[in-house]
Amino acid sequence: MTTEEKKKKRFGRAKKKLDKILLGVVIGGAVGSILGVTLAPKAGKDTRKEIQQKGRETWEKMSEIIGEKTERFRKKRKKTIWHVLHDIFFRKK
Repeated sequence: MTTEEKKKKRFGRAKKKLDKILLGVVIGGAVGSILGVTLAPKAGKDTRKEIQQKGRETWEKMSEIIGEKTERFRKKRKKTIWHVLHDIFFRKK
């Protein structure tokens, strides 16, 4: 087994571990949120309003983040296409 193959194998194992950790964090956060809301000392009506408000805030933040990532991708993509076109038409042969 070459050094490159060993590196790829180590990277694959590390990625799997990281994926498991991230999944655990997400599941733990969801369970914690549900338990926190369920065991909260507030009235149901107040709790539902708070959940709706937090849901809207989260949705807005996620929409903003997705919009920013999409815009970065578009800019990067345009640059890449521009460079390709530039290389095709203006590259010195």
